[in-house]
Amino acid sequence: MAIVVTRTEAGLSATTSFQAMDNLAGASVSSSFTVPQNVSSIKQISFAVSTDGNDDFAPLLKISGNAMRDGDAVFTAAAMVVGATATGTSSNNIQYDTDLGVVSGNSVELSLAGTTAATVDAAVTVTFA
Repeated sequence: MAIVVTRTEAGLSATTSFQAMDNLAGASVSSSFTVPQNVSSIKQISFAVSTDGNDDFAPLLKISGNAMRDGDAVFTAAAMVVGATATGTSSNNIQYDTDLGVVSGNSVELSLAGTTAATVDAAVTVTFA
């Protein structure tokens, strides 16, 4: 049985330093969460980012915590590039199939950074199995 956990950010002033994702839609939630029982890995990651049409950057997602069997993992989504007629619409969604080993009962945190500063909306879903 697959179990999913999602975190979101809206209007985040992303920088080149990782910032914990501690929202779920309009609600503030803990940036870290406990890996569910009876799972052994993260099987899929869905990573969606949008930004103002004036910002160009490449978003980075870090999955960290003492539940990660082989240490932190960092993924990127498609780079955002300013278009000549951009008026605030630049978005993407990337899905990764993975087999990142995790320890049930320990903690994981999702955090976001970029190659340059940008104001972004982001959503990440990880699927455990």
